[in-house]
Amino acid sequence: MTIVFDTAQFDAGDRADATCTAMQENSAPSTVVLEDPAAVTSLMEVWSYGDASIFRSRMSGMGLVRTGKQADRTPSPLIAIAVQEVATARYEQRGVQRLVAPGELMVVDLNAGYDYSWDTFGSSRCLHVPLDRLDLPSDVIRAASAHPERSPVARMIARHISTLTVEGDALSVGPGSSALGEAAIDLARALFATASGSDHGRTAMHDTLTTRIRSHVRAHLFDRTLSAETVASAHGISTRHLYTLCAAAGFSLEQWIIEQRLRRAYEELSTPRAAAVPIATIARRFGFAGHAHFTRRFRAAYGVTPSQWRDAAAAAREPDR
Repeated sequence: MTIVFDTAQFDAGDRADATCTAMQENSAPSTVVLEDPAAVTSLMEVWSYGDASIFRSRMSGMGLVRTGKQADRTPSPLIAIAVQEVATARYEQRGVQRLVAPGELMVVDLNAGYDYSWDTFGSSRCLHVPLDRLDLPSDVIRAASAHPERSPVARMIARHISTLTVEGDALSVGPGSSALGEAAIDLARALFATASGSDHGRTAMHDTLTTRIRSHVRAHLFDRTLSAETVASAHGISTRHLYTLCAAAGFSLEQWIIEQRLRRAYEELSTPRAAAVPIATIARRFGFAGHAHFTRRFRAAYGVTPSQWRDAAAAAREPDR
């Protein structure tokens, strides 16, 4: 994670101007209106995933207004797909007005005027995607931007954005960072193609099926009933077709699920909160049937038992004496 702005680092009298400047630098040239300039608090963070990135803004009441003239003068190479995190926001673009509640998805076309605000302390998680990576006509993107919730992948991309934010510190620097960014771009393409009602929708859904399968697995990773049958059913395909897709993409579904569960368990065991949790409890939490099976798989993957890794991680956290 990179903290790109924090009002705590500024004197009280400088915070309002600094907040407005930081918001414009991380979005697009616009007018920032603060609900209470004298008491503004703000924290802005960025995580990079190859060509895609996540921008998270947590701040006191504010409004963000970008006019059509500003958009014409300073076009953006990006489009923003955001999930409201805290507080209900008001949003207007191209005559469409809506309230965006926590957990809901919205699209901001940075190349058109818009008005976005919240009254109390609020937060938003925003995925920035290069327009040229979407490979879609501008009219398709424009049509989809008004009603992204109509897309069958809306909830999936919202979960993906949330994962890239909440687990950003680990995921953005991990070996799969660029792949997660590519998955985000693929899901964004599917979102626009299907929400627009255009002929691009069917092609996009077909092209992103493997990406959507991976995203579904990540979302249900800790469900011990997760299986090839449940994954296939969720996507309206046969298990045989599912296995064919996975083989073509170069991975075994069952093995990939185990690897993902082990990685999450490995990360959890390295944290202080896991210090007193029984290994059997952690095994169940991460989708394994029992202690013995989990320990055997963990040792095969990492060369140590879960208990040994937890002890080593705890020792590494102790200050030098």
